[in-house]
Amino acid sequence: MRHERGSTFIVVILVSAFLLTVGVALLTVTGAGPKAAGNIRNQNEAFSAAEAGFEAGRMAIEQNFLAGQWSSFSGVYLLDPSGIDYPLASGYFRKLTDEEILAAINPASNGVLFYDQAYVPTGEGQFDPRFTYTVFLIDPSAGGGISNPSEALMVCIGVVRSGTRIIATSRLEILFGAGA
Repeated sequence: MRHERGSTFIVVILVSAFLLTVGVALLTVTGAGPKAAGNIRNQNEAFSAAEAGFEAGRMAIEQNFLAGQWSSFSGVYLLDPSGIDYPLASGYFRKLTDEEILAAINPASNGVLFYDQAYVPTGEGQFDPRFTYTVFLIDPSAGGGISNPSEALMVCIGVVRSGTRIIATSRLEILFGAGA
């Protein structure tokens, strides 16, 4: 009889351990769903910011050409920091993360159409600084080939922040010009 009591106790411990393991796994799985949904929402918002940057950049390019301020893309490509447009350089824009690009470029540099531009209006007539875009132009022939001043690669980086911390980015690259 005593032996049976001990085996019952062991069975109860094993069943309890199994149920505890299943419970912890269930809590982990159900807790990951909202976090994943939040990450997807942030990525979608960053992509929307990049798209807003594309539209603003397209309009700025169109206005510069229509107003006669530009006759080609020559002289309006981003060249600073050095190597940003050269594929073999360690600072080439496609080798850098979006955060590294934003930290490296000077907002006043030639070729930067918009830098950290907020675009979502708030109720007070201000713009929400959590959602921004940066747009700049790169010579698509830089680093090799023959430069064609009638073409430019427009790079749009959308950013979503929580306070001052970047939580999501998205990058679009669009070729403009005669061959596009």
